[in-house]
Amino acid sequence: MIYFKHFWMIKVALIAATCPLKLTIGNDHNSDALHLDVEFNDRNGAAFLPDVVVLSTLRDGLGLGEGPVWDSDSERLFFSDIMANSVYSWSESDGFSFFLPKSGETGFSPSYPDGLLLGANGLAISNGEMILCQHGDRRLVSVPLDAPLPENYTTLTSNYAGSRYNSPNDLAISKDGLIYFSDPPYGFADLPRSDPAAKRIVFDFQVREKDFNGVYVLDPIAKSVKLISSSIDFPNGIALAGDESFLYVNSSNMAEPKMMRINLATGSEELFFDGPFPEDAVGWFDGMKMHSSGNIFTTGPGGILVISPEGKLLATIPLPGPATNLCFDGSEENIYVTSFESVVRISLDN
Repeated sequence: MIYFKHFWMIKVALIAATCPLKLTIGNDHNSDALHLDVEFNDRNGAAFLPDVVVLSTLRDGLGLGEGPVWDSDSERLFFSDIMANSVYSWSESDGFSFFLPKSGETGFSPSYPDGLLLGANGLAISNGEMILCQHGDRRLVSVPLDAPLPENYTTLTSNYAGSRYNSPNDLAISKDGLIYFSDPPYGFADLPRSDPAAKRIVFDFQVREKDFNGVYVLDPIAKSVKLISSSIDFPNGIALAGDESFLYVNSSNMAEPKMMRINLATGSEELFFDGPFPEDAVGWFDGMKMHSSGNIFTTGPGGILVISPEGKLLATIPLPGPATNLCFDGSEENIYVTSFESVVRISLDN
């Protein structure tokens, strides 16, 4: 059975994590299962969801799991451990394996000297390459899937208007190859002095070069970057609408959880969803993915929220604790979810 850690409990582990992590972590699981009753707000609107889903732990012992992405060509899941500065993979046939060292910090850019969250965060697969949002190096890079070594990194973008990014966090790729990405300040988080239980994160900006947190779009062919938004306080998970007319952006401000929507034709922003949430709901808005139905699956207060294109909460898949990100497999029969210490699979095909 999976045991998610409450965010405030991770502080002790983070402080102790200044010693190097081993490349082999945790344990493989694929047997313990947890049955979860889906909480419906609109059963007809969420008819594609079963009444009960099955959650199985695939791996535990992570420092901070993030960035899950499914590669349909190899039938593999990739995910990052930000604290371990590494990327790992999992498949049904081969189980868990180490994939990439120095996923987010290689010394390319000045990073917060006492930072504990310097590894890669969001990941994507495109044209035989993995694209990584690097906290420590403060850039987007690509690396061939068949040659996953830091010396094979290609920098896609490392600055905008002459100043380095904060710590690129998550990304979404359009059909024509444009890369949308968020840039909050979490690479500068001073976790030992923070108190997430009180919804208070302390940042140390000694190496920061920007005075805002942005959402950008990169054209890798033209090698140009455009700032889309500088007004979202903590832009985090992002996803494109099916017709790519809108970009959805989660704000991970713990004190004010909300999802924003940006009209990509006009650049206008609007509040898309901000609850209400149960008072005892655990978690916050972090990673999200667009389902083929047009509905958004997002981590949020209470578990995984399913939100319609109209901004209506259709259903919640309750989780035992906070989740950081999610992705679907190729058939959308399974959701892979990362948390602080685990990666799990939620089966929708029961």
